[in-house]
Amino acid sequence: MLKISVPASSANLGPGFDVLALSFKLYNIFTFEKNDKLEIISDFEEYNNENNLVYKTMKQVFEEFGKTPSPLKINVGSDIPLSRGLGSSATCILAGVIAANYYLGNKMTNYDIYKKAIEIEGHCDNITSQFYGGLSMSLKENGEVYYKKMNVPKGMKCTALIPDFTLETKIAREVLPKEVTMQDAVFNLSHCLLMLNALENSNFKDLKLFFKDKLHQDYRAPLVNNFHEIVNKAYELGAYASFLSGAGPTIMVFRDENDKEFNDKIRLYLDTLKDKWTIVDLEIDNDGTIIEVI
Repeated sequence: MLKISVPASSANLGPGFDVLALSFKLYNIFTFEKNDKLEIISDFEEYNNENNLVYKTMKQVFEEFGKTPSPLKINVGSDIPLSRGLGSSATCILAGVIAANYYLGNKMTNYDIYKKAIEIEGHCDNITSQFYGGLSMSLKENGEVYYKKMNVPKGMKCTALIPDFTLETKIAREVLPKEVTMQDAVFNLSHCLLMLNALENSNFKDLKLFFKDKLHQDYRAPLVNNFHEIVNKAYELGAYASFLSGAGPTIMVFRDENDKEFNDKIRLYLDTLKDKWTIVDLEIDNDGTIIEVI
């Protein structure tokens, strides 16, 4: 049996649109076994068929090698909430590429797997952090992918505020502008560089300033009920940073790891809103995807 554990991730981190991501110890776990017929098991009946993203990804990779996958029993984990901005779809793509490579006889290198998953996903932020772990930056250039894994900040707690409504990435991308002004581009570049330096050095004093963004958050905010109000409340309660996780609608909060009252205080506020919000403390994963043959 092949077992693949892929961590959740939060992409963009404010001004790092499509470049930055951070992975967490919250996993989708996938298992693959040879079977007499294709059998896909997940918590969502609509995905228990050939349209499952894991299987579709596997099939695509097999076809590129001129092969067809043998029947498999695939168990698809679902600990990472769907369509909430925590990289659930990316975990399925990554697991699909890894499984395809395994059943093809390991024809691909780790870099080939990484690059193929990014090609299928369409951008490299989530995949990079999920595959290699930790805090990462990445880019695509001339068909190649380049990444840098950075020091994980110390003394910081990551808290996800996860709503009971979903937001499809496709919709969240459709609201973004096709072009941005030079002023906004410089704004994000300057803020992103200073934010990365602060995170690498665990200097949280000015993170609230550095996490400001002009490329995606304000355009997506109307899609997330009470986004600005929740972000402002988190800052009022002493958060270092509060921002949209990936395309949303989850709001990620970086805060003092010694603050034992933050969650209770933000809960009192969230309970006054019309939507139901779940508060989850997440530990940073620095190891990335784990592949086991059992």
